[in-house]
Amino acid sequence: MTPEQRIFNQAAEWFAILQDDNMSKADYQSWQTWLAEDPAHALVWQRVETLSQPFQTLAGTVPANLARETLGQIHNAGRRRALRLLGIGGTAIAASWLLRGLPWQAWRYEYAIAHAAYRTGVGERQQFKLTDGTVLMLNTASAVDVDYGQDFRRIVLHQGEIHVESAHDIQARPLVVDTSVARITALGTRFTVRSDRKSGHVAVFDGAVSVLPEKSAAMRVDAGQQVRFTKCKVIADGVADLAREAWSAGKIVADNIALQDFIHELGRYTAVSIQVSPAVAHLRLVGVYSIANPVSDVPVILAALEHALPVRIQQASPTQLTIISQ
Repeated sequence: MTPEQRIFNQAAEWFAILQDDNMSKADYQSWQTWLAEDPAHALVWQRVETLSQPFQTLAGTVPANLARETLGQIHNAGRRRALRLLGIGGTAIAASWLLRGLPWQAWRYEYAIAHAAYRTGVGERQQFKLTDGTVLMLNTASAVDVDYGQDFRRIVLHQGEIHVESAHDIQARPLVVDTSVARITALGTRFTVRSDRKSGHVAVFDGAVSVLPEKSAAMRVDAGQQVRFTKCKVIADGVADLAREAWSAGKIVADNIALQDFIHELGRYTAVSIQVSPAVAHLRLVGVYSIANPVSDVPVILAALEHALPVRIQQASPTQLTIISQ
C-alpha cells in the first residue's frame, strides 16, 4: 500500500467514525490530531468532505436512528405487521401500481419484491444463517424469499445479488436458487447469483452448480467458472472473477476495467446519480476499494479517483455528480 492509499484509507475510517451516533469526545480529538499531523491529511479530508455532500443530503432525509429502528422492526415482524409499520396495506400497494398502468407481470414482480422476507436497501448488505446452516448474504438492493419444503430447499431471488455457502442437508434435499428466468441447483458449493428480470450471472468458487434456463437445457458450472444466462440460453463467461465475490467482504475490485464500468458498479450502492463524461469513460482503473459503509466510502472512492486518474468530480446538482476530464 502506498502512503497516498494509506491516507485515503485513514480518511475513510475517520469519515465513518464521525458519522456514528456514538462518536466520543476522544474520537473527535483523535481525528483532529490526525488532521494536524500532515498537510496531506487535511487536503484529502477537505476533498472527501466536499464530495460527501450529495450523499449526506440523501442520507439525511430520514433520521439515522429512526431508519435503523424501522428496519429492525420490519425484519422482526411478519409481512402483515411490516406493512402496518410502514403505514400501508396490500390493497393500497396494488391500487398504486395499477394506477401507474403497470402490466400484470410487472405488477407481480414489484409486489414480490415489496413482500420479500429478506430485503436490503440501496447500499445495504445483510447476512442470514438459514435453518439448515446455509449462509445467505444479500448485496445492495436485493430481495429474496426462502421456501424449505419436503422436496427442496428453495431460495427465490426476485432482484439483486446473493452469495450462498450451502450446508449439508440431513434430509438430502437439493438446494436451488430460482430467478425469473432460470433455476440454479447447488452441488455442494459456494457461489454468487446476480439477477434482474430478464437475465442473470452465476460465479462458482467452490463445488459446482447446474444452471437450467426456462427454455433451454441445463449447463454444469464448476468451481472457477462463471456464466451468464437468459431464459433461452447459458453462455460461458470465462474464469470466475474474484470481484464477483469481493462485495461479500465489503469490497469493490477494479481489475483494469474501464472507468464507466467501475462507476456503473459503484452506482448500485448509492442513490446519488454519478455520470461519466464520454471523454474519460474509457480510462482504465486498478484497485481495491471499501464499500462496507457506502455513505462514507463512496466520497472517499471518488476523491481517490481524482488522484489516480486525470479526472475531476463536478457537482451538477444536490444529488448528481459528473466525472469529467481535468
